[in-house]
Amino acid sequence: MSISFGRSKGYGLAGFLFASAATLSACKPSIPPAAADQAIRPARIVLVGASQPEVAHQFVGRIEAAQSIDVTFEVGGPLQKLPVQEGQTVTKGTLIAALDPTDLNLAIREAKVQLKLARQDLDRKQRMLALRSIAPSAVDSAVATYELQQVRLEQARESLADSRITAPFDAYVAERYVDNFVNVKAGDKIARLNDLHELLVITSIPDHLLATVSADQVLNSSASFTFAPDRRFPISYRRNRGEADAVAQTYEVAFALPRPEGLNVLPGMTAKVDIKLSSRVGNPKVTHIPATALVSHPDTSFFVWQFDPDSQRVRRLDVEVGTPSKLGVPVLKGLQGGELIVSSGASQLQDGMEIRALGDITNY
Repeated sequence: MSISFGRSKGYGLAGFLFASAATLSACKPSIPPAAADQAIRPARIVLVGASQPEVAHQFVGRIEAAQSIDVTFEVGGPLQKLPVQEGQTVTKGTLIAALDPTDLNLAIREAKVQLKLARQDLDRKQRMLALRSIAPSAVDSAVATYELQQVRLEQARESLADSRITAPFDAYVAERYVDNFVNVKAGDKIARLNDLHELLVITSIPDHLLATVSADQVLNSSASFTFAPDRRFPISYRRNRGEADAVAQTYEVAFALPRPEGLNVLPGMTAKVDIKLSSRVGNPKVTHIPATALVSHPDTSFFVWQFDPDSQRVRRLDVEVGTPSKLGVPVLKGLQGGELIVSSGASQLQDGMEIRALGDITNY
């Protein structure tokens, strides 16, 4: 820079020296005072990412069994035993129904006799073949007949086994379709069994929620019942129907509910479904901070002041931010969540400066 020594009007030498000193002082880079010499400044501190804005939804659901089967016979005949009653809980292997086995036992005896005759015929023809008094094809036919009778005996035994139905799992008898001592055909439904180890809560979700909410946004989901208003039971997403209801434009969604201890929760009961969603959009890992916490570098990049509760001092932490929203300023890089940062008065601080938390530390 250049300094003119021309005559100064009305100021004299003293004015000239004063003006020159001021000019030189303005040209000299400012040196910030050492942090140790600064007074302890008060500042508001926030805990980053400690909480997420929540949106609560509540729906009405109904209870269904996670697994439900209609048991049937694979053979027909008169029903002899139907010992279970609707509403009864049975263990795995318990007899559900049985047919009269008389005809089936007779079929087994007949098959045994036919097998014995086929064996005798085969032995006789094999002896005749050894004497060259019969063609080999006759022995082949006898072998085939014997093997066929073996198959028929196995089928008769299997039919007898199929005349009894036992519970394939610990089950709840939801419905009986027939009465005892009636004649049933193969495939007729006898009873409905529900597996109550796990239940399903079926509810209807609006189409806009199903389309826009991801699994990462679900913070909490639970079910409750009017007969146990003080208890909340966690549920988890299981599946949803692929087509919407034509009138309501809602989708049927099933949540898995482990069977509550101490409560006899049964299919058909009504439940209240509470779902809490994060209102954050986009990447759920993005942390938001208040705009007042940001301080800009000369190159327009940003940083925040991280507060160390042990030393009561701050240090600069460079961050990369996105477009501000009503949730605050998204931090794309530099913060993981859980940090303590200065939320107000940040522009007045220096690296290593000791500060005092103003009020309680709040969550953001």
